[in-house]
Amino acid sequence: MTAPPPHPPSRDLDLGQAFRFFFEDPDWVKKILIGGVFMLLSTFIVGAVFVAGYGVHLLRRVVRGEPRPLPEWEELGRFFGDGLRALGLYLVHLVGVGLVPAAFGCLIALMGGGMAGVFPSSRGASSDAAGGLIALAIMGLYAVTFLLMLLLALYFPAAFTRFVVLDRFGAGFEVAQNIEFIRRNLGRYALAIVVYLLANLVAQVGIIACCVGIFPASFWAFCVAAWALGEVARRDPQLFAAAAP
Repeated sequence: MTAPPPHPPSRDLDLGQAFRFFFEDPDWVKKILIGGVFMLLSTFIVGAVFVAGYGVHLLRRVVRGEPRPLPEWEELGRFFGDGLRALGLYLVHLVGVGLVPAAFGCLIALMGGGMAGVFPSSRGASSDAAGGLIALAIMGLYAVTFLLMLLLALYFPAAFTRFVVLDRFGAGFEVAQNIEFIRRNLGRYALAIVVYLLANLVAQVGIIACCVGIFPASFWAFCVAAWALGEVARRDPQLFAAAAP
């Protein structure tokens, strides 16, 4: 279980600090370059584990109110262990969400096979109607998949935050409590997601305008997201109480 955070501040999220905190660290250049290397290695999965673990420790340090929350790249073993759990948490959610479109896709395939028998290709009008129905079903599949992935993107940060703060893997699967965390902090939670989207936009602009590498920029945006979620958790009295030993 993480050390109990200090009493959460009364003010709301500081948007300016979200984009300043990284560069206030005296070793930010070294940390962003190492982070960029691990982002590059994320194409081989192993890098993603270390980046996720770094985010776990960054979020915890924000919750504790540390003025320089960026961890040093020294405890790679702990980063790997925590990152493996964080990545596992996401993959389980992703697989769970993917089961619905997969079942829908199987149903469409069965429909296609059944209609091919009922409406053979020689019956032109009927065959066109069957093709139209299948095309409509495929469009529905895309819509359902998009909606589920959007819901996952909005929900998972809460599951991740509670897992990190409580240092309990099962907390990430407590759907009712995770939704309640979102409800209690709706404004701040929405702002944290907006901050992450803005950070990604800034990173993309930096890549184009300033020739910044895509991997260091992506790592910076990920750290901004972890900082924002940590600030949300730091201001939630119930999560604050639950994190106490």
